[in-house]
Amino acid sequence: MKRASSVFIYAALFSAAFTCAPAAAQEPSPQNGALDLAALQQTAQKRHAEWESLAKDMSDRVSRILPCDPRALAAVNEVSRASEARLAALSDYLRAVSAKAFAETADVRNLLNSEERHAVEASLERADAGQEQTAVDTQSDALAQSVKQRASLEAPQKLLAQIATMIHQRVTALDQHAGSADATVPLLRDLVAKFEARDAALREEFAASEAERARWNGYYAARRTRAQIECTITQIGASQSKGGKQ
Repeated sequence: MKRASSVFIYAALFSAAFTCAPAAAQEPSPQNGALDLAALQQTAQKRHAEWESLAKDMSDRVSRILPCDPRALAAVNEVSRASEARLAALSDYLRAVSAKAFAETADVRNLLNSEERHAVEASLERADAGQEQTAVDTQSDALAQSVKQRASLEAPQKLLAQIATMIHQRVTALDQHAGSADATVPLLRDLVAKFEARDAALREEFAASEAERARWNGYYAARRTRAQIECTITQIGASQSKGGKQ
């Protein structure tokens, strides 16, 4: 029963994990782990809101400033830093979620390996007990025939009957035990497959996040270069204008 209950515990974990906010942690305590993930998620949301607030009017602010005005480049740098902060916070959160999910998958996989060994052992024990039962039943039948001819064999017959009853009880218990193991293993295999699919999705999400991070960094680098080029062009134009007047 203890092993079977583990299946349902991990099934609950799997359901929670697909929301990308797992409810239990490996160490040191489930509550602390959940709080850590919640804090990382809140930080990521906060950094995103900060970036969004700055980014939505960056173009308008820059368009009202001359290219060589230091405020133009400062505005781009400010939004760039906010962008990097929110993407770094998202990366930290996804990394923590992934680490916890991978640890859960390893635990379920270890439980599956243990249950598979347990199922093999239970099957072997059941086979041995079945052979013992067959042997005792055969001896009981033979002794029952002999008792008809020799009354002195009644005591051994009763003893053998008691032994047969014990073996029958053992076989029944082993049948239930083996049946439980046979039912648990497929459940765990299915759970491992689902956990691995979840882990693959998390890896893809993290890779996509890192790719987006690189694109945004490239975008703001291009905006800084553009601001510098516009300043250079403006200065050249101003110099030519002064030269023409002279």
